[in-house]
Amino acid sequence: MSQTPIRIIQISDIHLLADTNGSLLGVNTQESFDAVIELVRKEKEPLDLILLSGDLAQDGSEIAYRRLSSLLKVLQIPIYFVPGNHDHLKQLAHVFPTDAISNKKQVIIKNWQLILLNSQVPGIVHGHLERSELDYLEQCLKAYPEHHAIIVFHHQPVPVGCAWLDKQGLTNDQECWQVLSSYPQVNTVLFGHVHQEFEQTVHGIKCYSPPSTCIQFKRKQDKFALENIPPGYRWLNLYADGRIETGIRRVKKYIGVFEENAKGY
Repeated sequence: MSQTPIRIIQISDIHLLADTNGSLLGVNTQESFDAVIELVRKEKEPLDLILLSGDLAQDGSEIAYRRLSSLLKVLQIPIYFVPGNHDHLKQLAHVFPTDAISNKKQVIIKNWQLILLNSQVPGIVHGHLERSELDYLEQCLKAYPEHHAIIVFHHQPVPVGCAWLDKQGLTNDQECWQVLSSYPQVNTVLFGHVHQEFEQTVHGIKCYSPPSTCIQFKRKQDKFALENIPPGYRWLNLYADGRIETGIRRVKKYIGVFEENAKGY
């Protein structure tokens, strides 16, 4: 089997707005996203796919979703998504799939399987994986027992060390882990929501999040705070034997005006 890895980019928490001049806590989310995508375009390694791990739009608008698709079309590679708490499910279903972004929730590539789940609770910040989502997860895992599996959803299934933020994670994390730990082929969980670089291994399963493409939450804080570091994305190399190499790439500078005393959004 080829030793050339599958190359994935994980982009998260974009928070686009219908108004391209709109901002989130001093950051024009359009300008910030453009800078991150320009960095993606400079990737030297060939890319196989991009994962968008939620909060594609801050306002859940059709205009924002269609612009997102138009902006990503230039990359000319498969792109998949999961919804975040800020996303509008009906608008997502109305807009996607497009010629740039697929709405497939199961992706088979070589001897890897990606399973994309919806952890959104409409109108609520925290997340929950409904029984139907967990049943779908098991269905996919049973169908491809020999494939290394990556599970993708928006809300963090483990504490990331921010007291305020960990109250807004996956509320049925134990139920989720009962399923995940029952299948030895589950390799990795990818999530967004936390607006910060994070990695940890739980029950032998790797857990990763990327930075946001806009504002960054300050790490290890009891209360909401922003961190003055640039936006970016996570890259992952997936090897046939189940090994993963991963890291973070960021643009050169913070985009917009850093609001040091921000209390939330």
